[in-house]
Amino acid sequence: MLNRQRLILALLARAGGPMSATALVKLAFLVREETEVGHDGTFYSFVPYRYGPFSFALYRELAALERDGYLRRSEKRVWLNPERPGLWEQEIGRLPAVQARAADEISEKYGRQSRGALIGSVYQRYPWYARKSELTEFVPVKLPEPPRLPIAVYTVGYEGRSVDAFFDGLLRAGIRAIVDVRANPVSRKYGFAKRSMQRIAEDLGLAYHHLPELGIASQHRADLSDYDSYQLLLDEYEQKMLPKRSSQVTRAIELLRQKPSALLCVESDVRCCHRSRLANRVASQSGLGVVHL
Repeated sequence: MLNRQRLILALLARAGGPMSATALVKLAFLVREETEVGHDGTFYSFVPYRYGPFSFALYRELAALERDGYLRRSEKRVWLNPERPGLWEQEIGRLPAVQARAADEISEKYGRQSRGALIGSVYQRYPWYARKSELTEFVPVKLPEPPRLPIAVYTVGYEGRSVDAFFDGLLRAGIRAIVDVRANPVSRKYGFAKRSMQRIAEDLGLAYHHLPELGIASQHRADLSDYDSYQLLLDEYEQKMLPKRSSQVTRAIELLRQKPSALLCVESDVRCCHRSRLANRVASQSGLGVVHL
């Protein structure tokens, strides 16, 4: 079990009974924002969503913890499984000292607040995460807005980021649509396969488009081992593959002109990703500038 999951169990244990699922997510958010655990890159990240700061990864892992017998859930509440206390007590006992202190600190400071008081407090102090909330009675009058981006050829890679950190970054940057240019949009990392990415994007108000013809088929990637091998493949992509895909390049230009949109692929280093060469081709045909996020 991951330590972040053990910490969720610890928050539930310190609550002493059923807890609002919304409140649990807010406590986890405060763990990230106000304790040492926030420096741990493996802990949950959050995005602005229907009830304030939310983590798609956390909710997915709550379902797994329920499946494995550690907790129980109803539509709106979460609690530890009373039939198997030894199971979750054992995992909480394995929590490292830093995470245990964080659970104690946040539970002591905020655990006795009502759901409404907790939400109101979080919204006031972290207003970015309130901007999509449906709980309008708690939303501050003035909310931070993302920048108004000019139309350009934006590109982004998700390697090394969680799904929540990735989408929060897009929202903060002012991106309003994703143009996925992976030939084979599958991923073992949660949230980045096509179906889940499209669902999450649309839940967050972002458009999603997939242009697989602009990707590089997996068989061409088999022998990539270093920077030079990447460059040889990208040269071939630019010189031989892209000229045969003019209609798809034209479609990409049409999408990028509609709203601030990002060409999406995997690699964090844009120099080793075909999106760099694609962006240059789109820019030369459209007159738009290139911005690598």
